[in-house]
Amino acid sequence: MNISHRHIRPRKGPLFVAALALILPILIAAPQANALSGGALQGETIAAPAYAVPVGLKSTGQTDQSISLAWVASANVPRYRVQVYSKADMSDSVFYRFTDPAAEIRGLVKSTAYQFRIRGISADGSVNLTGYSAPITVTTAAAPAFAVPAGLKSTGQTDQSISLVWVASANVPRYRIQVYSKADMSDSVFYRFETPSAVIAGLVKSTAYQFRIRGISADGSVNLTGYSAPITVTTAAAPAFAVPSGLNTSVTSHSSISVSWNPVANAPGYRVQVYSKSDMSDSGFTRFTGASGTITGLKPETVYFARVRVIGAAGENLSGYSPAVSFTTPVDPYPTPSEFTATATYRTANLSWNAVPNAPQYRVAVATRPDMSDATWHRYAGVASAEMRGLSPLSTYYFQVRVIDEAGDALSSYTPVLAVTTKAEPPAPPELVNPLTVASYNIMCANCVAEDEDNPNALPWADRRGAVVDTIKSKMPDIVGIQEASQAWLNEPGYKGGISQFEDLLQRLNTAGAHYAPTNDKRNNCVNSTTPTECVYADQGASQGTRIFYNPDTVEILRSGSKALPMGSISENQRYLAWAVAKQKNTGKLFFFADTHLLSGQADGYYELRKQQADAIVDIIKNENTDALPVLMTGDLNSSKWREPSNAPYDAFTAAGLIDPLGNDYLQEFPSMAATAEHRIHTDLNSWNGLEYTPRANQNPAANGTYIDYIFTSKMRVGEWETVANLDAAGNYVGTFPSDHNMIVAKVGLP
Repeated sequence: MNISHRHIRPRKGPLFVAALALILPILIAAPQANALSGGALQGETIAAPAYAVPVGLKSTGQTDQSISLAWVASANVPRYRVQVYSKADMSDSVFYRFTDPAAEIRGLVKSTAYQFRIRGISADGSVNLTGYSAPITVTTAAAPAFAVPAGLKSTGQTDQSISLVWVASANVPRYRIQVYSKADMSDSVFYRFETPSAVIAGLVKSTAYQFRIRGISADGSVNLTGYSAPITVTTAAAPAFAVPSGLNTSVTSHSSISVSWNPVANAPGYRVQVYSKSDMSDSGFTRFTGASGTITGLKPETVYFARVRVIGAAGENLSGYSPAVSFTTPVDPYPTPSEFTATATYRTANLSWNAVPNAPQYRVAVATRPDMSDATWHRYAGVASAEMRGLSPLSTYYFQVRVIDEAGDALSSYTPVLAVTTKAEPPAPPELVNPLTVASYNIMCANCVAEDEDNPNALPWADRRGAVVDTIKSKMPDIVGIQEASQAWLNEPGYKGGISQFEDLLQRLNTAGAHYAPTNDKRNNCVNSTTPTECVYADQGASQGTRIFYNPDTVEILRSGSKALPMGSISENQRYLAWAVAKQKNTGKLFFFADTHLLSGQADGYYELRKQQADAIVDIIKNENTDALPVLMTGDLNSSKWREPSNAPYDAFTAAGLIDPLGNDYLQEFPSMAATAEHRIHTDLNSWNGLEYTPRANQNPAANGTYIDYIFTSKMRVGEWETVANLDAAGNYVGTFPSDHNMIVAKVGLP
């Protein structure tokens, strides 16, 4: 079973070095410019930059199957399209995209003239920014000439093997050796080798063999050279080895024994045969290099026989067997689990069995074939039950369970195979009427740097805030919990007295056509809330970077506030729970909304402190939600299902009755039956993206990714969950990263 990457993001650093920004190749109207352009004032118009046709296209090298190109980068062009064709009418054209002004075009035909031309395109490839450059013509090289391998010789022989070397042939990727002992070659055997040396084993002692060699392609389908002249080498006579004596067995457990015997002079190795049937049909063989060892995998309460012989390095027999000795394995202290039963839903099988006294662990095997040939395995400790997730409806699965130790070695036999058929998937519920759209989004604070400070995708706030606005606008949540929306002033011209990150985001959302307001617009809990300088404390309801934005057209805030969370002795920014009692306007239904951002550290004390903060949040919700309204809880908890010793905040919230719509509980890849999300979009992604274009995700699209960002609900329908990501057809991130977190969105039906 795949285990998603275990990652808890550390606290971000102080200051950020700006990276290059993509500039949209269109004219942006004045209100939109103010929202997206990084500082333009209302009333201004920004003209699209001029894009020059790429120049200087040239070839920097050729092989028989590839041509390398380079050109001069065009200012502001984020990507290039290379057109490749060999026909005058361009009917065989192939197109490639590149972000850098260089390319290697592969898969070409030797000795063929190709034409190349290039143009500038937008980052997603949908817009041509320039015309094509003048074409250039480049011809691939002829296929290289391959020399017949030379210098074939033997470097040593045993009675059953011959070692060979030869001089490597330039550009030959692989070699084929033909081996035969008959003049008509009718007993020929062929071997492939990538390096100019080989050991041919399994030969007969005192026998003359012929060897010859040729060059072949990497996959062996094409002969690149003729054969070399053959050489003749004779295997050595077999040495004389005495039959081992003094075989002794010592039972070490119900399933293993120790064996020892008198060593035989110069013996390269030994083979011990163990069997319990007189016809030896159940024989097992174990190799040893020394004159002692341990044999495992035996059955309890069984009489066995053992004997030993000398063998060569390739496993060939060099002596006869010793006389057999017998031994009896003791009673198994770990019997096979009994009463193995199962029940099924449409996507899970719930297994149970009678606990085996003192069993260290159990292994459950699950397969789709009755012979268990495609089985996968899962371990369980301290329980005699298992929930197998990620199954398909109306499908038959097969299960077995056995006792194992901490190292995974078997301590009992498997139970008989148990077949279970999953149920039909229930019909889809009716579409939600008047859903409330809820989101949680850590927007990455303005003065933060990426975990990898050299990450070129970690752009300053001015270069990515437009992407944050676009992300929120794309889903238009009715209410959203924001994290890391710093209250510190930005270095922005044109704003008297400065502007904070959360104020900047709010203004740009509204200028871009969205309609949002904060539940609290205070920057600091000071008498003068606009600055923390010489702060005289006054509770203004400010909550640093933890903010709640809502759409006044769809949601009314009845009351709101914030509470500081326990910090212990940790010297970090204060963490808060921001909360609000709100009303969905089109239904008149009331709900309680909360947002938080827990500490991120991994050092000693942080785990316990996150647990204390989560417990404090449970108490705050209980005290402020006096009317027992439906609850929506959002936030970056900086804790995932892979956190050791547990996902403490998750446990605190679910123990208080809140529900994770993804059913993404501890150490599990697939949703539990407690999951309430009816339609899931990109839930295999991790919520923390790491600013990496190759997604951090579970490889199975039906599974859950790793989440440190959450939307918890009280009991209600969740019609849809989406982890918002801009992906291309290959499933990779494209465009500007708005943040190192993905926004998560849920459409819920208030009860």
